[in-house]
Amino acid sequence: MHNRTRRSVALDLSVPVGRGVARRLITAADVFVTNLRQKALTRLELDSTTLRAAAPQLVYAQVTGYGDADEENRRSYDHGAFWSYSGMAALFRDSAGTPPQPAGGMGDRASGSALAGAVCAALFARQRTGRGEHVSVSLLSTAMWLMASDAADALRTPAPARGNDRLSAPIPTVNCFRCADGRWLWLQSMLPERDWDALLTALDARWLDDDPRFSGGDGRLLAQGRAALTEALDEIFRQRGAAEWCRRLSCAGLTVAEVRELSEAVRDPLVLGSGAIRQVRHDGGAYATVSSPCSFASAPLAEPRPAPVVGADTEQVLAELGITGSELTELRASGAVAR
Repeated sequence: MHNRTRRSVALDLSVPVGRGVARRLITAADVFVTNLRQKALTRLELDSTTLRAAAPQLVYAQVTGYGDADEENRRSYDHGAFWSYSGMAALFRDSAGTPPQPAGGMGDRASGSALAGAVCAALFARQRTGRGEHVSVSLLSTAMWLMASDAADALRTPAPARGNDRLSAPIPTVNCFRCADGRWLWLQSMLPERDWDALLTALDARWLDDDPRFSGGDGRLLAQGRAALTEALDEIFRQRGAAEWCRRLSCAGLTVAEVRELSEAVRDPLVLGSGAIRQVRHDGGAYATVSSPCSFASAPLAEPRPAPVVGADTEQVLAELGITGSELTELRASGAVAR
């Protein structure tokens, strides 16, 4: 995350000799990852056809905005192809129709995760065939995959798949509720018929079962009376604080989670215990940062290093490539390598 633990080599790819050094680095590697647009890659002779002709074993991994069929070669950022063009922003708009701002880099990181899976598959195939592969992921296709449930509905009907206001939740017992202390919790009773008795007991609300609109927690009845049930539950949840409701519901065997502020979540014992936050040591001490979501029981993740200054590792990496001190001096004099 944020260039942590990487090494940085600074080359001027507009200089032919700089491109030559880049190709030497790339063709000696297992995987080349790029998010440059196709026109730039072709101009810099870093396109898949050129590199894989020189190194057939190379796995060429590319992230695009709109996919391989985008002949316009459009520039895109997270807010564009992933959030806006895909329909995701519209899916989450408020009752006034205003699309919300996305979390920063959400589509970038999701696309990177998808690309990592494709790269692993290509490396596995290379073990069998000896040949590399060109794998690609787009911000647009990643958004569609993340919205697969709603996208599947949209493929069957042109109408909006769902509304975003709480009163229109298709399963009213899967919803958020504000409590007496102003905090919110998220009730997750996916099977209300199964959970109905436990839910009414935990809420001290047996009277809800007397209402023919909700009797027995029948899913079809609750869907028809979703607005009325949500308003009734709102009134109940306003009687106690979120922590008390979470305790009562959990003791009843129901699934519930308090809606946390991000500033709380990053300091939460469960988050810290999950390994999601790690300490990075550097000359001035240490700082906390976000870790990989993956863990391996037999091989703990290596201790992370701080992100490098741009070009900090140029000399070391080029020496490993076999470039001598005199060659490095010439490369610097030509402007191909940062001074």
